[in-house]
Amino acid sequence: MDRRRGEFESLWQDRTLRSFETINWIANEVGERWGVLIQINFPPGQEKPGLAHIGHRNLSILVDKNRKKFQSVSEGEVKQAAQRMNPLSLDPARFGHEGFRAKIASGLIDCLPSGVHLWCDITPDVLEFLDWIVVNGYGLNRPL
Repeated sequence: MDRRRGEFESLWQDRTLRSFETINWIANEVGERWGVLIQINFPPGQEKPGLAHIGHRNLSILVDKNRKKFQSVSEGEVKQAAQRMNPLSLDPARFGHEGFRAKIASGLIDCLPSGVHLWCDITPDVLEFLDWIVVNGYGLNRPL
């Protein structure tokens, strides 16, 4: 998002609907290279994020909306990898899915077999976990 900020910066200042559309269009382009859907979320009731924070918080990476179990690793292995983020708690997911909600110092992460939802600041520890789960939990490789 940082590299393509010029495409939405002026729209963001006015907070037009077009700015939200442009931001998620850019995220979608990035996701297509990986074969996933990336969404930048703007939760209601939260303050408008500064330009520098767009794409660094409130992000969803959806791999397969129908997947209920992790493919090549166990839920326990995913939880073990999440320990690198020093979670305050790991609570089980609901709705008959594997996965969990990790509460970390900067917010929450919903880690599901279908994808991951980041309601937190994306710190180096979070990035390290994302790198791990994208490859090991979701079986994705870096695009060419």
